[in-house]
Amino acid sequence: MIAEIELENFVHPSQKFLSGAWIISPKTPQFYQYRYAVFVLPELYHDDQEITQAVANWNKNRGFQAIATFLNESGIGVIVAGAIGSPENIDQLSWQNYLYANEQLTPSDHLFARWPERGRSARGNIWHEDIKNRFSHASEAQLTALTLRQAFYYSYLKQHLHKSLADPYDVDLFIAGFRGTVLPVEVKEKSPTERGDFGLDAGRILMMLRLCLATQSNGMYVIRQVHADEQRSFVGWRYTLLSDIVMGCSWNLQAGGRGMLGGMTQTVMLSGELFKPFHPDLLTEDWLQRYGNLTNSVRELAGVFAKQLSAFLP
Repeated sequence: MIAEIELENFVHPSQKFLSGAWIISPKTPQFYQYRYAVFVLPELYHDDQEITQAVANWNKNRGFQAIATFLNESGIGVIVAGAIGSPENIDQLSWQNYLYANEQLTPSDHLFARWPERGRSARGNIWHEDIKNRFSHASEAQLTALTLRQAFYYSYLKQHLHKSLADPYDVDLFIAGFRGTVLPVEVKEKSPTERGDFGLDAGRILMMLRLCLATQSNGMYVIRQVHADEQRSFVGWRYTLLSDIVMGCSWNLQAGGRGMLGGMTQTVMLSGELFKPFHPDLLTEDWLQRYGNLTNSVRELAGVFAKQLSAFLP
């Protein structure tokens, strides 16, 4: 979460980066058929009129329309949720949900009525002192947006509605080019192993593939690289593409940390050589056109690899 805020500060202002979404499904045997992306409005509103205007603005947002189309073409529904209430009572907010269809957001009072219940909130992990300190430097708007995203999932869906969800994940950010190119973005803070490799959550790679394959879109994994010392001092921003991960990752999984549901995750190892320096100026329309297509990028890499095969031949 803190890495998202610091990346936002690094790229600000950028019209190509848009906020991420929860990816949720009702807990049914066919949960994989019913995936929805939920975008949580980043502000807390006082009344219906304010939230209606905010949703109308989202309807007009070029980037949101591109992302919603991208998700729909991938067989994923789109929901926008907004909250009315007071910041002093974050667990007592009134939530309004809007379903995206036919390029419009329409109010839906009982959107989750048919979803199975018996859900409960998971217990969080202990935060490192460095993380607490960096949160204290975030702006009020950033903290509000982050709090509302968490409140929607944990306070509203889990505690208030008691919904039981299958396979919940979140997409940290989206990139939406002016020509319609869309890339989902994962943002994580990481330090390399002694060999210079980075470990990526296997589930997040599968989630990104699920989002991208239907439209042949690429994805991006951005890391805030830090030293592996107690201070976790900042090294720099680096990125790799989903096409690089597919072509360059190790096929032997390793044990990872705990996931959203409390279980242990599996980690895919990727050479640090596949991570390049990241800067927001990188994301030109020409760059997005060249690397925004997963299939084309994989083919380009395959061609490079084919030429290098002779290095270990007699």
